[in-house]
Amino acid sequence: MELEALASRKFAKYHAYVRLHSLLRDCTDLDGCAKVAGELVDNYIDNRLIWQELNWYKEHGSILGKHPAFAEFRRRKKVMRMPVKELMKRLRQVEMNIWRVKSELTKGDKPHLDATRQERLAGYEKERADILRLLE
Repeated sequence: MELEALASRKFAKYHAYVRLHSLLRDCTDLDGCAKVAGELVDNYIDNRLIWQELNWYKEHGSILGKHPAFAEFRRRKKVMRMPVKELMKRLRQVEMNIWRVKSELTKGDKPHLDATRQERLAGYEKERADILRLLE
């Protein structure tokens, strides 16, 4: 199932890469070009990481597990096994983490960390949604 999700992400990242590459040629201002180029590089790197995972599986018949998506898969499995009391405790922790990351983003004191903070925020919000779904 994880490989299927990776293959789906590979197509999405590739198509985003192609779209961003054409946008890069049409850039007119420096800030826009920098933003598009940053997204383009991020999509390219993620596409290559996925390719590395799929190629490893093709050659060795096992999962390499270095792609960040595998950490998300492991986290979801861990949350699924938690009892209700631990889920409630984890929900409070995740909500505090979301608040902390949003606070860091609004400060704007370290813009070079914004991409990492956005990824962390997205991960915490996914985890929060998973926990809330399980508690219903």
